[in-house]
Amino acid sequence: MKDTEAGNNFYDKYNPLIRSIVSRILISAKQAGDIDDCVNGVFLELMEKLRQYNETRGSMAAFVAIVARSAAIDYCRSNARKPGELVGDENLDFLAEPLSFEEGVEFKLLVESILERLNKRERILFTMKYILFYTSEEIASNLKIKRGTVDMRVKRLKDKIKSFLTKGGVIL
Repeated sequence: MKDTEAGNNFYDKYNPLIRSIVSRILISAKQAGDIDDCVNGVFLELMEKLRQYNETRGSMAAFVAIVARSAAIDYCRSNARKPGELVGDENLDFLAEPLSFEEGVEFKLLVESILERLNKRERILFTMKYILFYTSEEIASNLKIKRGTVDMRVKRLKDKIKSFLTKGGVIL
């Protein structure tokens, strides 16, 4: 009985986070009809990987987010409409690669170091574009600016991030 209750509590707590991550990725890959299947797959994968969670390396929410992101990207790749089609922005392909837990922790630190160097407007744009996978139209609508302005700011942001990464020794 306690296991069922704990499972239900886990589901209730993390379902919105998982659904948000999966939705953004699948919608950007034009696979919105598969969201429920993918979310269920994430929960199955979490059941298998929960033993790998180490609270000293990060929060449970971060662990769940990493698993959800990787599972959604894998789902998109396995159901791709066109061979070689990538999820997300082609110029920052490293963001579309599935991550192990250890790589996820390193990725989180990398993202945090990038965010520290960005102003508030750039942090919002980075989060919407590369973490939540909003489209340019969605960003424009949410920020109440023109799509062309979003595209221009994203290009400038990518150039700035590439500069940070290149200076930091990351080869793109």
